[in-house]
Amino acid sequence: MTRDEISQRLEEFGVQPTIQRLDVAGVILSRPQHASADQILAAIQATGSRISKATVYNTLNLFCECGLLRTVNVDPTRQYYDPTIQPHHHFYNVD
Repeated sequence: MTRDEISQRLEEFGVQPTIQRLDVAGVILSRPQHASADQILAAIQATGSRISKATVYNTLNLFCECGLLRTVNVDPTRQYYDPTIQPHHHFYNVD
């Protein structure tokens, strides 16, 4: 997705695009995946962008509230964010 497409998608869900929101959305909406907030933070920082962990969590929570993402709770200590909001199954490998 281009930055303009990401911006348009955010606006469709009632989210005002900001640089930080575009960065987070660029990672999580780029492909079907289940990513943790820490993985998203690391991916953004790897591009050279500066963003705080709190901003990533706040942005992900906003995206969930607006229906852009949903959460997948693997266990009480692990939460992942899923850009596929249509019903689908999840399979886990538990170590």
